[in-house]
Amino acid sequence: MKIINIGILAHVDAGKTTLTESLLYASGAISEPGSVEKGTTRTDTMFLERQRGITIQAAVTSFQWHRCKVNIVDTPGHMDFLAEVYRSLAVLDGAILVISAKDGVQAQTRILFHALRKMNISTVIFINKIDQAGVDLQSVVQSVRDKLSADIIIKQTVSLSPEIVLDENTDIEAWDAVIENNDKLLEKYIAGEPISREKLVREEQRRVQDASLFPVYYGSAKKGLGIQPLMDAVTGLFQPIGEQGSAALCGSVFKVEYTDCGQRRVYLRLYSGTLRLRDTVALAGREKLKITEMRIPSKGEIVRTDTAYPGEIVILPSDSVRLNDVLGDNTRLPREKVARGPPPCCGRRSRRKRQRKENGCSTLLRNLRILTRFCVAKWIPSPMRSFFLFWAGCSWRLFPLCCRKNTSLKQW
Repeated sequence: MKIINIGILAHVDAGKTTLTESLLYASGAISEPGSVEKGTTRTDTMFLERQRGITIQAAVTSFQWHRCKVNIVDTPGHMDFLAEVYRSLAVLDGAILVISAKDGVQAQTRILFHALRKMNISTVIFINKIDQAGVDLQSVVQSVRDKLSADIIIKQTVSLSPEIVLDENTDIEAWDAVIENNDKLLEKYIAGEPISREKLVREEQRRVQDASLFPVYYGSAKKGLGIQPLMDAVTGLFQPIGEQGSAALCGSVFKVEYTDCGQRRVYLRLYSGTLRLRDTVALAGREKLKITEMRIPSKGEIVRTDTAYPGEIVILPSDSVRLNDVLGDNTRLPREKVARGPPPCCGRRSRRKRQRKENGCSTLLRNLRILTRFCVAKWIPSPMRSFFLFWAGCSWRLFPLCCRKNTSLKQW
């Protein structure tokens, strides 16, 4: 069975924990969803979390869907606990970035998206709370394009009245972000040739896994709207990182907590190898560790186990293992830890202006590239077409170099 680990990230009050409960309920892991207001959620276990209705520490739970086990890392939304989010990023195979349809893209949404891009983590965007009165979904999508990325694909059409209806988006224009970045698909599109859905889906999967394309889904976690398509997307698009077939053990500690009884527990992501009860494993650069007890998340609960397989999140009692320790071979870590300390909340004004200029330049070049290919397909004779496309492609790739600092067109 495939095991993937996903993070649910968002600005505060966008609905992360409610979405976690809805995923558990829709998958059959729990009989009824918990409530943040009532303090009955599976992931808010601290007294203060239940009392205040906020997430303070990252928590782990799990569900199964289509022969795939999905471990969920529910992260805090408040800026005060951002470091807790950053420690969890390195162990993720993918992420769901939740955006409130009422509030749109907010400050921490941008910070989190920047971190996901920096870590090259596959990301699906979920626009939550579409059931609230007065939402403007077109405005929210435009804010995603302007403030996060233009490389998005809208996967659903939404009708808000007289009742909310979500349908799969079958319009070929919805695939523009997929087609325009693939030369073969773009040539077929310009020439008016049919493009099979299988090829589009394959290209979408490749780019999502490369973290260069971001599918957008709609829904309401509180009412359970749009949850099943989101689960299909998560299990179909995300793939586990690490060497799944390797026998060498490698795992990384990303969280330390103390239980109400004072027991110290560490959470580690197992990238490769199999961990068994009573094994003695090496800590990179330190003494060996005897495994006397293991727990894993399973169907909304934390259960004891004798064996943990690659991709699993394992909970161990230990007084000696520290945060960021590596069990086994540290050369097999598939991803480096995120840089210590989150980036500043707001960059300098000049940096924002430069970023807007670069985004505008990127959009212009994309449009010019499409126009060039259209003109070539329409007016350039077939024997010369390949040479002209090669020359044009080189030109559009070299042109952005002229826009860099201290570089002028005269130098070229």
